[in-house]
Amino acid sequence: MKKIFLLPLLALAGLFPAWTAHAADSSVSVRFSPAQQKEFLGKLEGNLKASRTLQARFVQEKHLLLFQDVLTSSGTFAFSVPSSLRWEITSPFHSLLIMNGRELAKYDYIKGQPRRLKLPVADALFEVFGQIAGLHQGKFSEQAGKYELAVYSGEPARLVLVPKNKKMRQFIPAIEMKFTPALDSVSSVRIREGESDYTLISFEDVRLNPELPAGLFAPEQK
Repeated sequence: MKKIFLLPLLALAGLFPAWTAHAADSSVSVRFSPAQQKEFLGKLEGNLKASRTLQARFVQEKHLLLFQDVLTSSGTFAFSVPSSLRWEITSPFHSLLIMNGRELAKYDYIKGQPRRLKLPVADALFEVFGQIAGLHQGKFSEQAGKYELAVYSGEPARLVLVPKNKKMRQFIPAIEMKFTPALDSVSSVRIREGESDYTLISFEDVRLNPELPAGLFAPEQK
């Protein structure tokens, strides 16, 4: 499967103490106290829950130590509560992932025509998409069971999530999220995939509570 923002994801390793210290120092930021973090996450959760639908463009950059060039792709993202997601890459190739309730579908486009693909890791992708839906709804208390959460000061402040599961940390040491100044949507997500490799997804032209077209999240595409 072509690389997209999923922790495998999404998709979107036991280096947490060293990595978070570096993250804080590199941007001259300070980790919030427990009280500050609770207040910040409470405000963030309330703001994110106010959006029932969301639509945005994204640019995804894959940074790999073994390659000099950055692998870049772009496309569109849409979300509707409680669990509908559409992740469509339009450049440099055309690919589509859709989650609608308990249904999950992936398409590649050949000469403009959609071709549905088999998903041998459908259960894992569904779990990841469910986590993404939860994060976009500000369900950080639910994520606290799976991640260590830490907030660092800055413009904007950063939320760092580190998997508690040791096996998952081998592939995803940490996930860093930044938000808009109004704390009403995600502005970027950085997925650490090792000491040097990472994927950065930046969201642009974010629209909150837009009226989405009928069929946007239909698993069957024509």
